[in-house]
Amino acid sequence: MQFIVSDLDGTLLDADSRVAPETHAVLRQVAARGIPLAIATGRHALQVRRLWPQDLPPVPVISANGARIHLADGSLLFQANLSQALLDRLLQPALVREAELGVYRDDCIMAYHSRREYSHYTGQVAEIADLASFAADDVSKVIYCGEPELLAEIEADIARELGDAVSMTYSQVCYLEVMAPGVHKGSALARLLAHLGVDAAGCAAFGDNLNDAEMLQLAGLPHVMANAHPELKRRLPDAPVIGHHAAGGVAKQLLEMLA
Repeated sequence: MQFIVSDLDGTLLDADSRVAPETHAVLRQVAARGIPLAIATGRHALQVRRLWPQDLPPVPVISANGARIHLADGSLLFQANLSQALLDRLLQPALVREAELGVYRDDCIMAYHSRREYSHYTGQVAEIADLASFAADDVSKVIYCGEPELLAEIEADIARELGDAVSMTYSQVCYLEVMAPGVHKGSALARLLAHLGVDAAGCAAFGDNLNDAEMLQLAGLPHVMANAHPELKRRLPDAPVIGHHAAGGVAKQLLEMLA
């Protein structure tokens, strides 16, 4: 094990979206052993910095499902933005329907119809008053929040209209996420490992949902959470299934590997 990368929600974080004390203690052991660690998440980089314990060494962060890579010192290694032409199509009210919508920009998250699950997930957000006039050149991803049936309709419309012009994934059954073409955690991890001079064969990776699939497929030591989406387990049939995130599954597995 030469490198560790982990998703946050449903993986490294507990049921209250925190780094539990037992996980914190294991991460201190990892740091003491000098094993590099990175976070790969659908969250905004600013959220990751707030969640990461201040007494642990800073780590590289792959955020927005791979649309941003920041090194441990906070410097930007890579970014991929959705073009205005794509945004004009992704933000059509007829496409959005009644879904809650999140737009990830470099310094904030903006939202449309922000009222239920999405606002709970992100916290305070700036509301987009008029989708038709929205313009920005720093959008890393667009996220649609709603019931699975509604998101399936939106996904089908995007696939029909845009095809390979965008990347799509789910971070949870209620979150459909859209990034620039070729953007996912796997491509971002490959770029980060190349920059750091680490072989993917020695990378231990942990994830629980569909947006983790490419990252786990790249890593030589993939691990799937007990609480993982069933489709993720089907996509990685040979990856060991470890404990539940709410029971410190990643921490317990790392302890075994460190031993």
